[in-house]
Amino acid sequence: MRVAPSPEETQWALAEASAQALPVAPGWFRAWQSGMEKWSAVNIRSATQVIVRQSREDDRHPDSWAVRALFGAHSVELHVGPYETKAEAILVAHAVLTLAYRD
Repeated sequence: MRVAPSPEETQWALAEASAQALPVAPGWFRAWQSGMEKWSAVNIRSATQVIVRQSREDDRHPDSWAVRALFGAHSVELHVGPYETKAEAILVAHAVLTLAYRD
């Protein structure tokens, strides 16, 4: 059973998410480009889900965890991380959502 994150962990996660938030409007974050797609920013507010899964975009970190946004059947890896543990990635995913919906 996981206990609530400490204030330090929460501040760290918010700093991670803030570093990739775009100031253009609430909810916009940098995303990794992949293949032929030209996604470089996404609006989390329009995502159907925000998930954490093992990173498949970065071969240098095959056992790392990434934060992804789903837009229907399309998945985009956010420009945060990669993280060594699933718990770290979950904290950052929560921070991304917190920042996206902060008014």
